[in-house]
Amino acid sequence: MLASVIMDTICTIVLAAGKGTRMLSVKPKVLHEILGQPLIWYPLAVARHFGSDIIVVIGHGREEVGAYLERSRCDLVVQDPPMGTGHAVLETRQALGRTNATDILIIPGDMPLIDKVSVGGLIREYHDKHADMAILTARLDDPTGYGRIVRDKTGRITAIVEENDATPGQKKIDEVNTAVYMVKKDFLLTAVARLTPNNAKGELYLTDIVKMADSVVSAQALDPHEGDGINSRDQLAAAAAAMQHRINTAHMRAGVTLIDPRSTYIGPLVTIARDVEIWPGVHIMGKSDIKGRVRIMPGTWIKDATIGAQSTIGQHCHIEGATVSPGAVVAPQTILAI
Repeated sequence: MLASVIMDTICTIVLAAGKGTRMLSVKPKVLHEILGQPLIWYPLAVARHFGSDIIVVIGHGREEVGAYLERSRCDLVVQDPPMGTGHAVLETRQALGRTNATDILIIPGDMPLIDKVSVGGLIREYHDKHADMAILTARLDDPTGYGRIVRDKTGRITAIVEENDATPGQKKIDEVNTAVYMVKKDFLLTAVARLTPNNAKGELYLTDIVKMADSVVSAQALDPHEGDGINSRDQLAAAAAAMQHRINTAHMRAGVTLIDPRSTYIGPLVTIARDVEIWPGVHIMGKSDIKGRVRIMPGTWIKDATIGAQSTIGQHCHIEGATVSPGAVVAPQTILAI
């Protein structure tokens, strides 16, 4: 756990202005859901673990995304037109001026698998080494599409080179940028103001500030797929399966029986007590609370509900916004919804 004095210095910028063209959807990319929560919910949850100062950069679909974020206590900044990640951060200058934070955590809004443990490690490395900037990296068997971490002979990071600008030799590097950073605020504001669009896309790359820093350190993500951004429906499905496995494994290790974890879907806000038995095809979403020694039979949907201890829920029930009393036996195909 990071000391509160460190967390008090942090402001997080969540970058959520991307269009997500390959999603082929009128819905903004960051509002597509995994286990009942929009993609952007996941990086926001990580950000809140490290402080309450959060700025979200929005652009495409700003009306819908802004409406979702209305009650999230975030400072919203509009990037229009989108001119790269460096430009997105440049647009936060006024918002950053309103915060007392001295250290900036930057997280993409389309990375649901990012984990607070890995981010905590990044923040510790940044503070321990008194660096200008810290980068969360990952090593991938197939790094295609990712920016490569370029180091000199001493191991010092000298650049991040994007796929489109990489040489054949650089493309062989398996250490990649996850696009999660810790940066000194003063250095960040000075550096992004100096960015130029000298690259294949003609954009302002945030990664170019690495070359301007006196000291850059790194930490490696515990799971290399934490840096997986969502740009297509198949990537969304893959991330959903990974999150399902992560959540289900945590519940099983805490004393919950899942008869078939692969066909059991549990949202990230659900709480489940020990000795609960969940059969295949069950969905438990929202802020549901399942008390101890409950048995939930196949094909049941539960959302924002409380299931009392030692109760049994029959197969193919629909329970939403309701409370089931302790010891109750709910007949198959029952609908309890408010």
